[in-house]
Amino acid sequence: MFKRAITLAFCSLLLAGCQSDGIADDPLNPSAATLTPAQKKQQVQDRATFEALTINVLRSAGYRANTNDLDGSFNLLIKLDEKSQVIGCETQPNKQFDRKIYPYNPHLANDLLSICWTSVLPRVPLSLIDPKETTTDIVAPVAVFPLNGLSPQDRSARALMLQDQAQNDFLFKQLFAAQPIESIGIATLLVMSDSSGHVKECAASLDPHVLRPSEFKQDDALLGGLISRCKHLDLNAMPGFTPNAQGMTSVFKRIEYTPWKAGLKRS
Repeated sequence: MFKRAITLAFCSLLLAGCQSDGIADDPLNPSAATLTPAQKKQQVQDRATFEALTINVLRSAGYRANTNDLDGSFNLLIKLDEKSQVIGCETQPNKQFDRKIYPYNPHLANDLLSICWTSVLPRVPLSLIDPKETTTDIVAPVAVFPLNGLSPQDRSARALMLQDQAQNDFLFKQLFAAQPIESIGIATLLVMSDSSGHVKECAASLDPHVLRPSEFKQDDALLGGLISRCKHLDLNAMPGFTPNAQGMTSVFKRIEYTPWKAGLKRS
């Protein structure tokens, strides 16, 4: 899993397109004189909150995406546009971690690159945005320690978690990936199938995402299409699905959706 001491560093080198304390205090920066002590304090608070939320999201997503149980380190580079929507992702070696403990692992980097596109990150606070820039680049150092020390109970729980993630990915690709998505939210899906796995009933709703509530919209076309496609799902193709031979089987899922997640783009 992600090392708990991992930091998502923010400075002029690791967060390009944003204002940092260094930029704010730079006498050559025209905006420096306009920042009051209260504004600088607000920057620090906003940055700390953004860091904590972003690290939590990436740590959870990375743990789920590491299906091959790899370990090592790398830097995840995320490019955001002026609306804090993901427009680019790539990886690079991390030179700060002890290479004897967390060596650079390109295979790990490749496996976890997808979390850049699938995660819902918090919006970059206005106090951190440099008005001269139209994009923000985030460098997130990632260190993963070996998972071979997990207890049998933890390994069993991890297997269930990975299966749940695989099912969520399957449903997203079947129901959302080919559709134009213009908002951020969570779809709640209830699917009922018969003893052969054929879908008999679908119910769904769209709700705001806790990290980006202002960017949600009640999209009737998206919801209607979701329910329509759901009725034609082949649940037997979903990882880990086993129909109830004695009667109905229910599947309940909550699926995040964003404009950048559609198609599961890769750089």
